[in-house]
Amino acid sequence: MASSNKTRNRYIDELLSSASTLSNLDSAAIAEAWASSAVAEWASLGEPHEELGPLLLERSPLAAALIGWIHGGDRPMAGADWVCDVGQHEVRGAMRLVAESNPGEVGWILEYEAPSGDRHDLSATVLDGRLVGLSVGPEGLAFAAADDESSGFAVSRADAQEVIDHLRSCLAEAVDGLSDESEATLPLLARRLGITSSVVAAATTIERQMPERDLQEDHYGADVLASALRSELGEVAPDAVHQVHARAIELFERADADLLTLGDVGAVDLSGDVEMGTGIADLDTFVRLVGAYFAPVQLDAHTEEQFCALVELEPADWIGVVLGMTRAPVGLSIDGDVLVTFINRAPEITTTIPKRDAARIAWTFEQMLYSWQVTGVLDDDGAVSGAAAWLLPRAALAAWGRASNGN
Repeated sequence: MASSNKTRNRYIDELLSSASTLSNLDSAAIAEAWASSAVAEWASLGEPHEELGPLLLERSPLAAALIGWIHGGDRPMAGADWVCDVGQHEVRGAMRLVAESNPGEVGWILEYEAPSGDRHDLSATVLDGRLVGLSVGPEGLAFAAADDESSGFAVSRADAQEVIDHLRSCLAEAVDGLSDESEATLPLLARRLGITSSVVAAATTIERQMPERDLQEDHYGADVLASALRSELGEVAPDAVHQVHARAIELFERADADLLTLGDVGAVDLSGDVEMGTGIADLDTFVRLVGAYFAPVQLDAHTEEQFCALVELEPADWIGVVLGMTRAPVGLSIDGDVLVTFINRAPEITTTIPKRDAARIAWTFEQMLYSWQVTGVLDDDGAVSGAAAWLLPRAALAAWGRASNGN
């Protein structure tokens, strides 16, 4: 599924900004990891792998050359002191780490050295024959584990070619569900193993189908909120709301990545004429932005684990959270545990979060708390702002298809 032009262009701008530091790096391994991450994220946007390098060529030839190398092309010939090491790292050894608690979980470490003497390790974790973790780090990872008796791993030397063959077979299997860090290292691992990185990167792209919303549940949630906050919903917006709204307009004008991503989550069109009060300058549009996670349209910016957790949140969970936030004192510090407490103490709902699920639900809510700081529901310290009580119930009502009577 290809990304929108807005998301695509924003990513290119961010990539070019990070590429400005390439010439100052002191290691080819770090530069190669940067290019691997760029390729992996481009693939996650659903974009053709062959387009990224040419798009960067005019503004950052070094970045374009690195990305071309990741895809199997020639290494860069100029641009920084470390370019002579790109693609020249040789395997000097390999290590095997077996988890004592689970013999089916094995860590493989390939030790690399460049002609300049620069060394680094590439580590992969395989569980029952399936790649579940991957990272690039400084040399000595396996020796550190061997010296630490409490590490929980049995460490031994391994034949490097056998490790390479084993990891090649792992890449032939499904590799979705990896963490962001692991996915970002996949193209580099593929290059080191002689596999076309575009094939591997494409394999990590997850076609996410947002579940169909239950409109009856949404309307029920809206009715419960409207009944519980009947008098509060008639209040006009306080100054605190106009202040955080003005700040959001400034963030939009600066093309703030978090704010734009939030617009994508809720499919809120923030564009318009600020002077005419349209787009994000319209208070109703801003309210819908605040409520993006109440009825998300897409969650492409999240990992698979975050995606699965966020789509499982129910209107009853959100009702408890919104009521708790509306009634909470300004300045109360908010985290996932506090939000779970709000749910369990809300008299308007009969369900509670069982203890066995509390930590998971708390973690899930924490995946969206950044959005409340972006929109001013929480202050910069993560505490309830003076705008929260007015914004959140109206945002929920808008997301669930009910209008409030405030203004």
